[in-house]
Amino acid sequence: MHRWRLNQCNTLRKLSTSSNGKFETVINIRNANVYRFGDGKYAQPLFRDLTWTVEDGESWAVIGSGGGGEKTALLSMLLGRYRIAPYPPPPGGLFPFLSSTGLDPYSSVSIVAFGHRQQAGGAFYDYSARYGAVHEEDRLTLRQNMFPETIPSLRMPYEYPRDTPEPKQAISEEELARFNGLVTQLGLDQFLDLPLIALSNGQTRRARILKAILNRPQLLLLDEPLTGLDVKARPLLSSTLHDLHSKKAPRMILGLRAQDSLPDWIDHVAYVKGSTVIAGERNHVLGSVERGLGGWHGKPKKNGVAEKSRAQIGGVLIDLKSIKVQYGDRKVLDQLSWKIRQGERWHLIGENGSGKTTLLSLITGDHPQSYTQTRYLTSDSVSNTPSENPRETSSHLELFSQPRSRLPTTLLRSAIAIMSPELFDAFPRRSNMTVWDVIGTGFDGDFVPKGKKGVGSAMEGQVEWDEEENWRVGRVWEVLHTLGPEAWERANVGGTRTQPDSSSQTYPSDVTRDFAKTSFPSLPLPQQRVVLLMRALVGRAPLILLDEVWSGMDEIMVRVAREYLRGGGIGSDQAVVVITHWEEEVPWSLDEDPGVFKRFRLGGGKGLVEE
Repeated sequence: MHRWRLNQCNTLRKLSTSSNGKFETVINIRNANVYRFGDGKYAQPLFRDLTWTVEDGESWAVIGSGGGGEKTALLSMLLGRYRIAPYPPPPGGLFPFLSSTGLDPYSSVSIVAFGHRQQAGGAFYDYSARYGAVHEEDRLTLRQNMFPETIPSLRMPYEYPRDTPEPKQAISEEELARFNGLVTQLGLDQFLDLPLIALSNGQTRRARILKAILNRPQLLLLDEPLTGLDVKARPLLSSTLHDLHSKKAPRMILGLRAQDSLPDWIDHVAYVKGSTVIAGERNHVLGSVERGLGGWHGKPKKNGVAEKSRAQIGGVLIDLKSIKVQYGDRKVLDQLSWKIRQGERWHLIGENGSGKTTLLSLITGDHPQSYTQTRYLTSDSVSNTPSENPRETSSHLELFSQPRSRLPTTLLRSAIAIMSPELFDAFPRRSNMTVWDVIGTGFDGDFVPKGKKGVGSAMEGQVEWDEEENWRVGRVWEVLHTLGPEAWERANVGGTRTQPDSSSQTYPSDVTRDFAKTSFPSLPLPQQRVVLLMRALVGRAPLILLDEVWSGMDEIMVRVAREYLRGGGIGSDQAVVVITHWEEEVPWSLDEDPGVFKRFRLGGGKGLVEE
């Protein structure tokens, strides 16, 4: 039997029950407002007039368009982290499909969120320590760290069979077979017994999803599970998730950004923008959005703004020649060579686990082996005669024409600006640290604000500091104005150009000033990511590394930042390396920027330049 009702999208939907009267509806919210706990009587709701019903057999994605973390908030609402008023009444409640099982809804629903920080607390932690693996815990393998129950139980040599029973496996044979099958489906076989610290971000994402699935939740919420996966891994994971969802083992709801590709198997969408949620069949909702309710794009659009100043190729900043990085028998980088010059725009691409993170850690000088890469030719490799130039190298790593050993770390941090998933996790979140403080640390690459104006302090022997300080203050206001809330609003009203006309604008405005004074930890995570991008750009460092920079940002923020990067935000003497699996996410291209833009493809420990 069925009960019919009219939903928000004016389409008839069934609220189903089985023949024995047990509910089959997964989520049931009707005309409710959603508040933060502790909000006063007259507080504005986080979501207004929310109607959202999910039935068994449907495949849902929650798509977020705003920059305030609304997508993640909607998913978190299902975990009881926000107050629903009125709360769905019994007998079904919020999760009708659980009402007759006796299971606690909030222990039967779990979330894996990849837009969140993996490290708790407000202090900085040294993320570069992963490359040294000097701690005992760093030697733990993926299996030991996340799946210890799958380690076989062994009888010790001194334990005789007649005295001790056969050791029992920590999990049943059925569970072990299920584990092995999922490991194969997710392509994790070869990584189980590698140190967890040596795995790529994409490999770790798949492992976290596997861990969540093994816990057997009734409903699993995956927030941005496909972001950061390479071209091969993304369809593999998507297919696995579809297969598990169709078997209800477990049911799943995906959280996606507006610029993400929507998997073909998703047939229903909850589109979130501000306090409004539009939920219904995929084509109906996306059609409504296209007609003006949010600007669905699917993928970042091609560049439409020419650079204000064409970059000029200059001197060599980074010079890698026949670089090797090896752990035991495993070669991560093998005879790799690469030169990065002033003015160049690079796309670094490679599958998960191809060595991209290791390569970047050499360039930033964080990897211990960055100190040991220089080797000198002592004889001719063919005739075994002494080399004519005893200082000629067979391999080397030169950063700004110097070996790593001659460059202070503080100098490198100011010369190489970076935005990466590791930095996002590691950056301190002290409650008294403002947006201005965070951006101001970008000039010197610090993690603590310095100086009376929060933009650094004069070094010993530095002259004309007042002029330098004034320039720095102006740069902070500039990036706030061109990449912050005012720019998002300009993009949100539908303009084709997101950047202001500097000749007619006076900044800082009240909006920008208020944002600069905002506590950094209090910002929604998408806005935190933009602020850390501002930090990377503010000092006009000779080299900028943008690793998965768009992860966690919404479509409007990405569009604003891409236009800024192409429209003069990067100087003609600066070099940029964008690390991503998708060409659409790179602000430059071979067609639009010939001679300036290049691609460096990493695979099998070696690199190939594509021009």
